[in-house]
Amino acid sequence: MIYLTDYDIYLNTFLCLIDMIIIMELRERIYGRIAHLRGMCIALSAALAVLIMILPESYRNTYFTLPVSMVLLPFYPKNIRKKLLFEVCLFSSVFTYMMVLNDITNMTPRFSEWVITYIAIFHAGLWILLFVVLRLCRNIDTDIPLSLWFIFLLIPVCIFASSAALIPLLSSSYLSRPESDILHLVVQATFLFINLVLLEFLQKLTGYFQREKEQSLLRQQLQYQENHYQHLIRSFEQIQKIRHDMKNHLQTLSILYDKNKTDELRAYLHQTYELLAHSEQVISTGNPSFDAILNIKLAEMGKKDISCSPALSIPRGLDLPFSDTVTILGNLLDNAINSCTAASSVTLSVTWQQETLFLHMENPCTDTKKAPYGLGMKNAEETVKKYSGTLHTELKDGKYITDVILYEIGIRHT
Repeated sequence: MIYLTDYDIYLNTFLCLIDMIIIMELRERIYGRIAHLRGMCIALSAALAVLIMILPESYRNTYFTLPVSMVLLPFYPKNIRKKLLFEVCLFSSVFTYMMVLNDITNMTPRFSEWVITYIAIFHAGLWILLFVVLRLCRNIDTDIPLSLWFIFLLIPVCIFASSAALIPLLSSSYLSRPESDILHLVVQATFLFINLVLLEFLQKLTGYFQREKEQSLLRQQLQYQENHYQHLIRSFEQIQKIRHDMKNHLQTLSILYDKNKTDELRAYLHQTYELLAHSEQVISTGNPSFDAILNIKLAEMGKKDISCSPALSIPRGLDLPFSDTVTILGNLLDNAINSCTAASSVTLSVTWQQETLFLHMENPCTDTKKAPYGLGMKNAEETVKKYSGTLHTELKDGKYITDVILYEIGIRHT
């Protein structure tokens, strides 16, 4: 088949441009928005679509819109596992769709304007397929066990290989042309259905893992709260005991002073100071989330002989959910505790100003090169993104420096 007029070429070029735009939007919603060189990527997409039409066999080159558009993948946020799985599923789905459409059109009668009609049907069907894939993949997260991820990747690969191998197999069979076409149509339609069901199942499965993660985080929150209240009770009892004994301490100090026993007075003062110094540090900002996490982590630091006197300037009703506070502040403090040795010091400041929360932390680090984020830091980074914020870490002069900025953090009025 060939184009009848130049207008057919222009129309197909325009439709390929729309293909590129839809594919680009689809990937942005799944991988994240292109942050850098976005204008260049849009121009490159348009140039690729036009280039497809300029090359020989422009009618058949229409099929290569999706593969050619993959040159833009490096510009999207890094998530290799998600990109690989989604692109394989998408490519397999589009290929089986093309096979189904070819089988249907091979069985229908031809007419004078067949080529441009076929092209219009091809593009319209492709757009519908892309929107269905977007609906199925919008909430998919590939944070699943590697073995499951590999199985999900292997299925569309096998479908594509089987779909491509089916053509020569049926051509060499003893079936008649109508029988071969019908069988090919049924099998390819089944492959397309399996691809779409696979995406739906993957969405359900990742939703299950996400709910499990949320339940685990909720249990962690409850444990934090329980530990916090137990910590407060112990600290209150200790303070009450010190206050109860303070009268006796003052009387003893007064007697030693009156008798001019300087050495005994100095020793007793030192003993009393040590008693007060070893009482547990209690943070009370009026914000339950911060108080709970800070008191627990400061107690852990105290047991490891790590000093920290946080500088806090946050309002009582700061509108930051307990779960997000645990994920961000708890993981950052855990990271600092694991990096510190005995007799180390951690610097921590948290400031709220004009609906923006600033967190700065420094802790000693013996590493010479910043290691990749572990699971805790990755969770903190993902939570920071919920607030369009930034999490920046660096190694400088033997210190691991962390800066977090969260935007649009309001105040709850009670």
